[in-house]
Amino acid sequence: MLWNLATKWIVAIKTSIYIYVSPVITVILSVLILHEKITVISIIGTILILIGLVVSQKS
Repeated sequence: MLWNLATKWIVAIKTSIYIYVSPVITVILSVLILHEKITVISIIGTILILIGLVVSQKS
């Protein structure tokens, strides 16, 4: 239901960008708020997500 509402307010492409950035924000907030240690896998995942976003925006 929230996905449909968000898609109505902003275009579908921008909505999908927010969905892809969500894990990156989660990692950052977990480090800042919960004081969790950042792992190599979360760094690699964050980098891959950001590269994917850059590549998808250039197309």
